[in-house]
Amino acid sequence: MIYIKVLQIISGNDNGGGGKHVLNLCVYSKGKFDTVIGCIGKGELYDNARSMGIEVILIESLRNNQICDYVKENNVDIINFHGAKAFFMHYIMKKKLIKPCAATVHSDYRYDFLNNKLKYLFFTPLSKLGLKSFPYYICVSKYIKKLLEQSNFTGKKTVVNNGIDLEEINILNDKDKIRNKYDISKEDFVYVMVARMHPIKNHLICIEAFNKLNNEYSNTKLLLIGDGELKSVLEEKCNELSIKDKVIFTGFQSNVVDFINASDISILTSFNEGGSPPIVILESGAAKRAAICSDVGDINECINDETGFLIDPKSVEDIYLKMKSAYENKDMLRDKGQNLYELVKKQYSMNTFCDGYYNFYKQILSE
Repeated sequence: MIYIKVLQIISGNDNGGGGKHVLNLCVYSKGKFDTVIGCIGKGELYDNARSMGIEVILIESLRNNQICDYVKENNVDIINFHGAKAFFMHYIMKKKLIKPCAATVHSDYRYDFLNNKLKYLFFTPLSKLGLKSFPYYICVSKYIKKLLEQSNFTGKKTVVNNGIDLEEINILNDKDKIRNKYDISKEDFVYVMVARMHPIKNHLICIEAFNKLNNEYSNTKLLLIGDGELKSVLEEKCNELSIKDKVIFTGFQSNVVDFINASDISILTSFNEGGSPPIVILESGAAKRAAICSDVGDINECINDETGFLIDPKSVEDIYLKMKSAYENKDMLRDKGQNLYELVKKQYSMNTFCDGYYNFYKQILSE
């Protein structure tokens, strides 16, 4: 086996799927390659990595040669960049970097800044400029690979899907404890959505569909796990629809599997998902919960009639009907959840995940 040392560069405040992806690489790549995280600034990812005993360097400025010096002094073989900020950093300093560089593309770069019009107009072109500067791309789905090809990104590409270690998934708070905390009765049917509160995640249409369902079946609740700049807008929407006692905002949670386990079914109504499968779908499978999920990207490779329900994210009516079907066919959900668990176990292991990276890293070094 070839010894490879990799520096993963990512924003230190990443608390989403990209951050989890990189932490998983660090933990599970041992024996295949060594991984160090270079955090651009401090934040949740930086703190988590340090608490987990992962080697981390803090990148606070590009004015010095910190990255170049670290690469030389620590025999780094490959530098792997994650996210828009890191991509643009590569564009600025690529002539100084003497080792091969790759970009892991976690999302559709066209939609990363939809939460702010000015950021969208200013940063989207910069993100694309940075992304185009790479010779190698690791795409987290076939959809992302196809997008880059159609957008004339000329570098070599591979697909490495997200993975999960089912043995490391722990329910820290049981179903009854979570339900009691949020005043959810045993008779309530609970939908759970784990997603940052960003326009791409489409919370507003989900809330509208849930409102329609709740008018028909009053013993339903919607758990929204996560934070974001749209939270106040979503809370106001719930007040407007008079369902603020039915839609529960929990804020950010470190162990979302507790909440998925406390629900009857998971739901994800995103307009777009770059990762395949989204990590929350892997976590739903780990908890043996079926999922209602947007038919976007590669999601239909894991969500189908056997494992859940596919929806049109632009249609309140379609989301409502799939939520209703789940409610009216509760007896089917256990089998669907078990099927999703078996699929995740078979196709999305951490070994497969790390092998995908290792094999592409070897290809890069051979060239």
